[in-house]
Amino acid sequence: MQHLTGLVVFTDLDGTLLDHDDYSWDAARPAIIRLRENDIPLLAISSKTLAELRALNTRHQLFAGLIGENGGAIDIDGDVRQLGPPTGTIDAARAQIATSISVPVAGFRTSTAADIARATGLPVADAALAGQRNCSDPLIWQPAADDIDIARNIARDCGLKLVKGGRFYTLCGETDKGAAMQTALTMLQETGKLPQSRAAITTIALGDSPNDAGMLAHADIAVQIPVKHGPVPQLDLGGKTARLAPKPGPEGWNIMINSILDDLSQTPTSITKAR
Repeated sequence: MQHLTGLVVFTDLDGTLLDHDDYSWDAARPAIIRLRENDIPLLAISSKTLAELRALNTRHQLFAGLIGENGGAIDIDGDVRQLGPPTGTIDAARAQIATSISVPVAGFRTSTAADIARATGLPVADAALAGQRNCSDPLIWQPAADDIDIARNIARDCGLKLVKGGRFYTLCGETDKGAAMQTALTMLQETGKLPQSRAAITTIALGDSPNDAGMLAHADIAVQIPVKHGPVPQLDLGGKTARLAPKPGPEGWNIMINSILDDLSQTPTSITKAR
């Protein structure tokens, strides 16, 4: 097989590279080894904090770069760039919300690891990492509908968004995974890990949820991993079509990466880029 150059892979973690139930990536090991053998950078892009991603990478040495808080913060070889809002802006908005609604409000950023563990079910050590947030803050509260409306208005007035995730409402900025991809590409070019010409780079992105739509829409080759439990969500990719993996989680991830590398190694000049 020819040595592939100019490729870079961006991947979501939970439900994509990591199994939904046990958080294992073992089924993707063959494809990850193949990426390493061909010097193809693999970057994590997740809602997790940089602290959480660093801990994961210290254990497993999977990634050439880390993008945390849904594109708000990037760490490549110790070069850390924050694309999201300053922590002071986040803290001020949360404090204003707390004084404006009828229920108690706390955030991960100012809660103890024990409090975060109780709210999330995480082990205390992992909860401490989840609390080390640069530019977003999940709220710990029990809001009524009116409280949510008030909080959304305050977030907007502060230049932020209040976004509903799987379990928490999160204060965050306008950054997203797609925009963070572009910054990460520039940073990789600066390190010499990618060609200086953007035309010589092919991006592959894998994700499973609407939160990944921006990343998939910006990729040259987009892969949607089906969710393990439930129907496959419809993702708005701005008219672009993603390839759908035949299986969920790391097993589907492994199949798709190997298939794409097989295709590109055989016909590397036939790639049609959709940006």
